[in-house]
Amino acid sequence: MDTDFFSSFFKIGRLKLILNVSGEEKLVIPKTVYDELKWTGFFDEILCRISFSEDDLGNERYILVKTVDLSICADFIDPKEITHLGKGELGCMVLAEEHGAEILISDKRARQVARTNMLKAISIPTFLLRHKRRGKISIEEIKGIIKDLRERDLYEFSKEVEDELLH
Repeated sequence: MDTDFFSSFFKIGRLKLILNVSGEEKLVIPKTVYDELKWTGFFDEILCRISFSEDDLGNERYILVKTVDLSICADFIDPKEITHLGKGELGCMVLAEEHGAEILISDKRARQVARTNMLKAISIPTFLLRHKRRGKISIEEIKGIIKDLRERDLYEFSKEVEDELLH
């Protein structure tokens, strides 16, 4: 999960929703995202939820930070593209490449680069729509998420996307 996706769901108090609907036991972020989160105004609030070891994970500590080697990006991403991506996004791509994981990523360009390089990457709207269709997020919950993202994170959905999410 990249920094912006993480930040959006944290600001609206719904990080655990990602776990609940995906069936995962932990959220995994690269250390590069952790380093970017240090600069947020809410870092102190999330610190108690973060672990650097799987052994320390639990109900309250459910975010696992993994160290990544960004130098391997050149093995699977065009060097011209690398210069246009943040370290958090690149770290997510390294984890996805190494573990076959899906990236939750907000930035459109980063998603396109990931997909071009055969990595699975989805946006907030796609995440919500997928789990709505699977019956894991109700339309009422989505209404609340849209409202909260708009008010607390200044995140806007296009009219078409919002209509699809709400019907």
